[in-house]
This record gives sequence, structure tokens and C-alpha cells, in this order.
Amino acid sequence: MKTFTLLLLLLLSACSSQPAVSYYQLPAVAPSVAHSKAPAVYIEPLQVAGYLNGRGLVLQVSDVELVMARQHLWAEALEQQLQRQLRDLLAQGSNGFTAVLQPAAATPRLTVQLDRFHGQPDGYAVVGGYFAVSNQPAMYAFNFRIALTSDGYPALVNALAEGLQQLSVMIRTQLNTPV
Repeated sequence: MKTFTLLLLLLLSACSSQPAVSYYQLPAVAPSVAHSKAPAVYIEPLQVAGYLNGRGLVLQVSDVELVMARQHLWAEALEQQLQRQLRDLLAQGSNGFTAVLQPAAATPRLTVQLDRFHGQPDGYAVVGGYFAVSNQPAMYAFNFRIALTSDGYPALVNALAEGLQQLSVMIRTQLNTPV
């Protein structure tokens, strides 16, 4: 009976152990020196699809099914990471922009709606949605598919960051286009 009790306790303790939880954040963008003559842009709070509001990274497992990871979580709210990342990416380079907290009347406002920001079973990350610049009449669609360089969630996070890099180039082009 003593052996049975010990075996039962071992079995129960094995079942109660929690799998390790991993937390992820988008990779830091190299800081850029603010140029005093860099044009200003006001970045509105990013809008993300409802399924992206959770803590877990998302995988699309079929045309109609999305799964949120339980042990692979964002370290902080995705909207905050995305806004900070986009701000830093837009500031890079000689044609960079300075993000402002309070826009002047002539300051362009950037609105970004993120509808897709997840992995796919075929080894790709998808970043898609729309953006608009207040001083331009159009809304611009974007849809990037980035191949993962290896298996696993770290590779997915890096591929999603690459998609944001591509988005920042597209936005910068529109911000530099004369109205």
C-alpha cells in the first residue's frame, strides 16, 4: 500500500507541473539621433484586430482557424510594442521622422490598423492591414509574408518584426510623397 501511495503522489505531482512559459518582445530598433530638421509625424494609437488583443502569440492553423499560444506570450501589450517599434523605425535614416506627442495643426497624423500579425503553418509570418496619413486622401493596404529563418517562436517574432520594417518603409515613402 505504501508503494501505491508513493506512486500515486508521483503521478499527481507530474500532472500538476506547469510547462515553462516564454515571454517575447519585438527586437529593439537601434536608437536614432533625432534630427532637429526631421519632419514631425503624430502616430495615433495603433488599432489591432480583436484576436490580437490577447497575451499569446497567434498561429493560423487553417484558412478559418487561429490558435493563441498559452505558453508563448507577449511580454507587454502588443499595441504598445508595435507603436514604439514603428516610432523607432520611422525615425531611422536620413529621411527619418520625429514622432511628436502633441501634433500641430499641420503635423501629419498616421493611423495604422493591423488586421494580421501571426504565423502560418507553412513557415511564414503575416503582417497585414491598412494605414492612412491625414494629409493624403487614400488609405493604403499592406500585406507582407515573411519566411521564418528557422522553426520556433523566436523566429516567428523576428519575422513579424521584419514585416514591421517593411511597413515602415512603405509608410515613410507615403510620408515623403508631396500632397
